[in-house]
Amino acid sequence: MLIDTHAHLNFEAYNEDRGEVIERCLDYPMTVINIGAQYDTSKKAVELSENGNFYNTIGLHPIHVFDEEFNIQKYQKLITNKTVAIGETGLDYFHLKEKEKSLSEIIEKQKQIFIKHIELAKDNDLPLICHGRNSGNDFTLQTVYFDLLKILEQNNYSRGVMHCFGGKIAEAQSVIDAGMYIGFTGIITFPNAQGLRDVVAEMPLDRILIETDAPYLAPQKYRGERNEPIYVIQVAEKIAEIKNMKVEEVIEQVWKNAKKLFKIK
Repeated sequence: MLIDTHAHLNFEAYNEDRGEVIERCLDYPMTVINIGAQYDTSKKAVELSENGNFYNTIGLHPIHVFDEEFNIQKYQKLITNKTVAIGETGLDYFHLKEKEKSLSEIIEKQKQIFIKHIELAKDNDLPLICHGRNSGNDFTLQTVYFDLLKILEQNNYSRGVMHCFGGKIAEAQSVIDAGMYIGFTGIITFPNAQGLRDVVAEMPLDRILIETDAPYLAPQKYRGERNEPIYVIQVAEKIAEIKNMKVEEVIEQVWKNAKKLFKIK
């Protein structure tokens, strides 16, 4: 079964034709996990799970930690039997939009909210959808994944996936060593992403998940267009090419990985 383990059909980008996009997913057929980024989008992800092969996650994205309070009790009430993870949550050193806050204040707030997500995941025996993005500036260059892993270790919880991985081989290996999965998106199809393809080549297939992050990051074939879950096949095909495998083998193994991590039946 083809699966998109990270999509946002709950976002406004699909307000005009969400039903049609959903139909394309169901007709494929494929499984889709819609990811919450705030309370409202988490609630919408839960509602979308009424569709057959759809599942949801709930969480507050690190770029939104100053936009609303992460009320654990409020989010807890959203959880259903089709909620398969907590997040997306983590650290984002790129979108530092709170100009009135110091850098240390922003990062500390993100860390505090990340820890609350870990608590919620523990309480519900669910994995985490972890977001990490470096700034490209010297102060955080190639550190966000190690920062995330350190917090996870300190809180004795490393069940989950490092979503939309964009780091180096050493960082990816640290993620794998911690017992987590690595999610790859359409970025691996971009001409300038050879470094990331090198990471794919080194990582064991039984620790890889495929994602679209739709509506963002459409693969090269659809670059510049709105992404959607059915395009995740492009990610599977690129991984098969990199690893010199049949695409069907990649799809089958990724499906097994997703079933194991998210306990999808």
